[in-house]
Amino acid sequence: MERALWWRGWIGRPDLVALFGISAAQASSDLQKYVELNPGAIVYQTSRKRYEATQGMACVLHTPRLTDGMGTFLQQGGVGVITGGNTLDGPHVSIVRAPRREVCPQVERRVFLAVAQGKKLCVKYHSVNSGRSDWRWLAPHAFGHDGLRWHVRAWSLEGGDYRDFVLGRISDSKWPEDLNPNELLPGDEDWNTEEELRYRINDRLSEAQQAALRLDYGTGAQGILKITCRRAMTQYVEAMLRVQMTGELPAHFMKDM
Repeated sequence: MERALWWRGWIGRPDLVALFGISAAQASSDLQKYVELNPGAIVYQTSRKRYEATQGMACVLHTPRLTDGMGTFLQQGGVGVITGGNTLDGPHVSIVRAPRREVCPQVERRVFLAVAQGKKLCVKYHSVNSGRSDWRWLAPHAFGHDGLRWHVRAWSLEGGDYRDFVLGRISDSKWPEDLNPNELLPGDEDWNTEEELRYRINDRLSEAQQAALRLDYGTGAQGILKITCRRAMTQYVEAMLRVQMTGELPAHFMKDM
């Protein structure tokens, strides 16, 4: 009821009867209870035979989220129809979806078991940086998501350090094995350490551009953005925020030393 009033702007007895299968009398009673619960939020329009939200309405039963309005009131049938669903794609909403990355289920299972059981496994990994495609031993212990794809955080027995391996670049793997007694792995400090990252809006941007970013990211007048994350995930945060990126457009943020 309150979502319809907030996002669509009105609600009537037929809506409640159709959605909840209640009687017209019960619908009238529920609407009256809301009037008493949230005085001044809605008014009854006799000519339209419905309750309409006022401009100063505040929600008391839920916290409004734009996606709720999109999923319920901007779908098939057009604006104003309550669909009862929550699918965002429709005639008034479109979402850019990341490419679907297909990973072999057997690979996913074996990597997952290695993480869950503290084992090592041999994987066929295809690296963009080195251009290599070869088998290598990893001792994975965690998964990380950068907003687009999954990485597995693992000790490289070949390289002797912790690295992120893109799960979608593992084309094959062997069954996990126990670590040898002499393969004592150090703690992953970058993964286990949480840090507060501080970024400031790039002062090379015009004042209008800086004002837009302050509003977009809610940084306040100082233009400082604070984010807490694992040290190992810092690179993905900075890529998302366009920190110190070079190119035709100036970076949005710089590290706040």
